[in-house]
Amino acid sequence: MTRPALLLLLVWLLGFGLVSGGAFAEGGDLRGRLESLASQGGFAIEGLDWIGPEPAGNESGTTLERLKDLLRDYNYVLVQGGRSGIESVRITSRKDVEARGSAGSAYVGTVRMGSHHQVDAAIAGPNGVAKTVRLIVDTGATTIVLPESMIPELGFGPESLQNGTSQTASGNVATKIGTLSSVRVGAVAAENVMVGFIADARLKGAMLLGMSFLQRFRMTIDDQQNELILLAK
Repeated sequence: MTRPALLLLLVWLLGFGLVSGGAFAEGGDLRGRLESLASQGGFAIEGLDWIGPEPAGNESGTTLERLKDLLRDYNYVLVQGGRSGIESVRITSRKDVEARGSAGSAYVGTVRMGSHHQVDAAIAGPNGVAKTVRLIVDTGATTIVLPESMIPELGFGPESLQNGTSQTASGNVATKIGTLSSVRVGAVAAENVMVGFIADARLKGAMLLGMSFLQRFRMTIDDQQNELILLAK
């Protein structure tokens, strides 16, 4: 076979493999592949320090499908939007494959409100009376955020609250800061969890599950399965 014919055959075989296989074999390590995918898809990716010096396998499909293939061994929070269907990704930890059956973990179904996920939580204040509320999972909120109207029913008195301010999209707002005696979501719970109370008119019915609770766990939001995953640290 002549050299031009051999080159033509090689090009044809490579082309056939790409079309029929549908896989992306870019080579390199996992961290480099993730950075490349984020650049191509136009989304931000955080938490790459969790990724060790490991090779990346082949992945295929849409940008979202490729991302999920690459991060199959990691917990992460994914915010959808942007030109590729992804706005941002934050890697939170490596998965513990045995964690689903452990006592310190919870897989909690969420209720969608647009792009936000909501979960039911049992909260108790100084009076120890548990109250079930629906909270928006918000990793951008420093504390759990509740309306001021709940202060009396949770048993907070003036002596157990401090005045503060919270930064919101519309500017600084006055906040009363206290400590919930316990917060339970699914099968997991935490004690002495900081809470911020904001005027009801400001919240407009929204209540937030912030990092004062979430940081106690290794967390992932599964956007496709509508599930909040909380694993013991």
